[in-house]
Amino acid sequence: MPATPHRSPPVSLFGIRVRVHVSWLIMAVFIAWSLASGSLPMLYAGLPAGAYWATAVLIVVGLGVSIVLHEFAHALVGRLMGAPVNRITLFLFGGVAELNEEPKRPLADLLMAAAGPAFSVVLGLALALAAGQARLAGTAPAVVMGLGYLATLNLVLAAFNLFPAFPLDGGRVLRALAWMATGDLGKATRLAARVGEALAVLLIALGIAALFTIDVTGGLWWVMVGLFLRGAARGTLTDQEARQTFAGHAIAELMAKSVETVPSDLTLARFVDDRLLASRHPLYPVVEGGRWIGVVRAEDVLRIPRDDWAATTVRQICTAAASTPSAGLLDDASEVMGRMQALEVERMPVVHRGVVVGIVTLRDLLGSLELWKRFRPAAAS
Repeated sequence: MPATPHRSPPVSLFGIRVRVHVSWLIMAVFIAWSLASGSLPMLYAGLPAGAYWATAVLIVVGLGVSIVLHEFAHALVGRLMGAPVNRITLFLFGGVAELNEEPKRPLADLLMAAAGPAFSVVLGLALALAAGQARLAGTAPAVVMGLGYLATLNLVLAAFNLFPAFPLDGGRVLRALAWMATGDLGKATRLAARVGEALAVLLIALGIAALFTIDVTGGLWWVMVGLFLRGAARGTLTDQEARQTFAGHAIAELMAKSVETVPSDLTLARFVDDRLLASRHPLYPVVEGGRWIGVVRAEDVLRIPRDDWAATTVRQICTAAASTPSAGLLDDASEVMGRMQALEVERMPVVHRGVVVGIVTLRDLLGSLELWKRFRPAAAS
């Protein structure tokens, strides 16, 4: 799926895409402002306002780099353990390393989960040592303050991530230990997710209490973190249930068999009038002589000047089949779902012998999960 407006274009490092969600940028501005106007003047009084702002910017940039390195520690250990990471995203409450697939062994899960906090502890101690050496060397106060504060933030980052609320690192450690004890990844994931939900609810309750008794800002922050953790735990549990439920089932059982295709020689003017405005699908497979040659979307048409629509065919603007993610008719549904999530594809053609025979969407897969849980309980157990 193309990069959306709320995310930065991805940057690739060591084969892993790194992106910044707009929520992180908003949070970065808020953190810089709160540091420059509150925390730093309180801790280091008597300096010019410019020194506080310079330090705040240094801290925010350093925090972003620290979070990316924390996630890279997960990613590199995952690569060593045979569980490659597809991308890293900085977002509101930190960062996430997104796995292509779950680790195959509990020990791999444990080592991957522990790698991030362990790196943050080492980095925090190294920064504290650097801050001490900078102070002795008479380095500018902004640099000394920035290094010292970053050291503290990295230790806080490690401690926060070790909170046993799945999908935080501490929750993944809990899952790995439960997996070792039960030998069942599904049971271990459900246990860790439910513990995470319970702790999130507790955090929300404490935050609400703090709103009226101790500190409004701190209480609101606890509530926000609790809501995020609760949503993340539920989302992870749903994803795990879907993968477990669909495993062993061909995508042919879950795809939509009715597919609206468009002939390759259809002009854009006819495509817009006869198909796009009538059926409003986000993606149309393009066929030529009955064979699938690519896909066309509304945004593809909008890149062409309107005056050229009558003389331009769908074939000329479509994305080629070779560049379009697709599924085979007999592909495992669990594997297809994981591939769609990894590639950030909401909709995927299902192809058999060069012919589009269906369409699968993430929304339909989640809808099927709910139906299967209600009418086929044995399959979801």
